[in-house]
Amino acid sequence: MRTAPAVCACLVLLALAPPRALAWSYKEHVQLTRIAAARMLADPATPPAMKDWLRQAVPNTLDMAGERAFLMTVRMGSDPTGFETDGLLYWSYVPDVRARTDPRDLKRTPFDVHERLHHFVDLELFQPPERQRGYRHDLSGKPPIDALPRDAADPRYKRAGYLPLRVEQCYNELVGAIRDRRLHAPTPPEQEADRTATYWAGHLAHYLADNTQPHHASVDYKSQSYFANKRKAPNIHNEVEFRLVDDEHEDFPELREEYWQLFTRALEDTTDPIESTDPFQATLEVSMICYDALPLIGLAAMKAAGQRGTPEDPAGDVAGKFDTEAFMRFRGTYRGKEMSVMEMKALHTAWAVKRIQRTLRQAWRDATGE
Repeated sequence: MRTAPAVCACLVLLALAPPRALAWSYKEHVQLTRIAAARMLADPATPPAMKDWLRQAVPNTLDMAGERAFLMTVRMGSDPTGFETDGLLYWSYVPDVRARTDPRDLKRTPFDVHERLHHFVDLELFQPPERQRGYRHDLSGKPPIDALPRDAADPRYKRAGYLPLRVEQCYNELVGAIRDRRLHAPTPPEQEADRTATYWAGHLAHYLADNTQPHHASVDYKSQSYFANKRKAPNIHNEVEFRLVDDEHEDFPELREEYWQLFTRALEDTTDPIESTDPFQATLEVSMICYDALPLIGLAAMKAAGQRGTPEDPAGDVAGKFDTEAFMRFRGTYRGKEMSVMEMKALHTAWAVKRIQRTLRQAWRDATGE
């Protein structure tokens, strides 16, 4: 096969890479889920019984001034605590904790794979065998949407990740829990044991938010293809998500304030572009759109790192510190619109809120008819 050398090279790079990074940060998963819950509680169209459940599942919602303070001042870090009584928020980040800490040989149901494989879907791996399966700056590596089957037995998912299938499974479990009135329990162990709506809604919120991070749709999940030295390339996945909002060493207060203004504006001005109400299909549609943001991210990464050459042919090692401010403020084109990377991030995190809000509301409707 003509594609064999390229595929082998891709596998070597994947083998050399560290374990898959996660999205968004713990802090962002909590915040995006909490804002979605608060918006549903404030919506007159939300059924009273659903509001009663949400008040149990998320008893400590904040107004937007409180959310701004949370973004600007709170650090959750890599060992989050304090959300056990906010069951929905707790379960919104636990999948990342388990992806990071589960033993490598621990397999989770229903797909009998490690937790980390639930968080992404590498679209390029569903290209037909005769085509090179890898990320390319011109987006020619993206397959048609109907190339991804609704079939967990398809062996490609064991490499590509199960995100669309996991979203569908969590959605169906949530509908069943609501229908059976297994809505809530006092503690996380009880919520997990009883498989309550709180447990499943938290998981679903997590994967829905992951779906809006562009790197979760590609084998090039750290934008390494934009660097000549892949081993020494900066971790662009981390730059897109937690560096701005929850970095261990730098706070970026001016960038955070700018991002918050963009995010709140996006919450008001943007609409969910996904038409499908089918959880599997909708997840694929989100991934397909998010994939188109990768060239903007890659160009910004080259600029911020001082990488010479072109996206197709980067040249030389990168020297010096990565400029996060330059990365976030880099302007390029995404789906025909000029925007900065920070504007793209704000758009996608606002989109995550709306996906969570819309999908949880749909699950309640499917379960109860309300």
